[in-house]
Amino acid sequence: MSPDEIVNNFVRLINIASKIITFYEENQISLRNAMKKYPDFAKDDDSLSYSQVHALVFETVRCQNICNRLIHQRIQNSFNHDISPKMRNDLRIITYLLTVAPETPQDGNWRLSSKKILSRFDKQFSCHIFDDYFKYLQSWSLDLLLDTISDPEEILGVKFNHPTWIVRDFIKIYGLETTLKILEHNNTPLPVYLRMNLLKYDAKSIINKLQSEGVVVEPDPDLFDVLKVISAELPLPRIPSFQEGLYYMQTKGSALISHILEPSKGETILDACAAPGGKTTHIAMLQKDSGKIVAVDNHPRRMKELNRKIKSFNLQSINPMLFDLRMKNPFNVFFDKILLDAPCSGSGTFSSRPDSKWRIDRHQVRWLSKLQSGLLENVSKMLKQDTSSFLIYSTCSLLAMENEDIIEKFLLNNTDFELKKQKPFIGSPISKFPLGQRLFPHKNATEGFSIFKLGFK
Repeated sequence: MSPDEIVNNFVRLINIASKIITFYEENQISLRNAMKKYPDFAKDDDSLSYSQVHALVFETVRCQNICNRLIHQRIQNSFNHDISPKMRNDLRIITYLLTVAPETPQDGNWRLSSKKILSRFDKQFSCHIFDDYFKYLQSWSLDLLLDTISDPEEILGVKFNHPTWIVRDFIKIYGLETTLKILEHNNTPLPVYLRMNLLKYDAKSIINKLQSEGVVVEPDPDLFDVLKVISAELPLPRIPSFQEGLYYMQTKGSALISHILEPSKGETILDACAAPGGKTTHIAMLQKDSGKIVAVDNHPRRMKELNRKIKSFNLQSINPMLFDLRMKNPFNVFFDKILLDAPCSGSGTFSSRPDSKWRIDRHQVRWLSKLQSGLLENVSKMLKQDTSSFLIYSTCSLLAMENEDIIEKFLLNNTDFELKKQKPFIGSPISKFPLGQRLFPHKNATEGFSIFKLGFK
């Protein structure tokens, strides 16, 4: 690729990535949903791949605390005019590329081409303040920035791209050594897992089909229907086996929860916060599609996705229901088993969803904990009063406020319930409640989950 082609590619890459981040901010949606706008923003431009844009968008947002701090320190305090959202995101991306990004991004060396690339943004950045800023960035180092901070937990937050309050809470719960491992692995891509559709295909056929499509997998040692992807020649959603429904892309931690529920044929199960349906369809497959699953959620858009999954896997045992389970019990039956995978902060998912860590604060977590506690109280009243019946409470959060604190309050108010043993148990015992298990990115190579099994004494 010629030097001019490298420059042109980077300019287009920055522009499209900036539009997507701006769209994500202005519409208050997830980065994953914002990336669905990629075809619109990249219209008539086949020189860029989805993976290039995806990487730049996600890594810029992952490191946005550093970018925001530098922009604020070096520009905003000296700049009297408002900076438009698009211009701010151009600045964030350029700041990321000049400071944190690897030396050789996808299509050539950014550092070698940066002067020419920056010159293309002259109309936007035609001010001596910006010239000085870009010169400063080219001699910048993380140590220089960290030297300006005195709070040790804030230093860790900047160094590992986390809000300071999250760092403080993790240290309080796990101690410094474990917190450092969590923070580091939250900046590291996790393995991709596939949950096989064993309702219609056998494992050997699925593995052989994947191999023929250039996908190398290995069976998971803990979950019989899960495969770990070692390598793939093409993005998985683009290969025929995905379109044919041979598997579903699901993290190992998420798939574990359905196994702990131990769905059996003929059981009536409540999936209390079911959408978008990954666990719901898994439960149905573990039941051989021969039970009754009431799949409830109060989010219309996510329920559409659940209905799409039910249809694509041709499952008959799932009964979707749009309802808010904070309201009075609408059912005339009691359930053999209940799964409450509660709405949460997502503090265990920062590796794959870096935007979520910048969208929450302690105030929101307190609100979520009240919601979680209320949902658990309500759905527990729907469990069949039998020693063989039980309820799973789980979150993809590593915060005690959404887990241990919820369980402690529930057990104090519901003395007829107790924690039960889980199987499989592949995580770490939770210190306050050893029968609960917690999965960590650095220990289990999957997103962080906290899981509790509750039943009658």
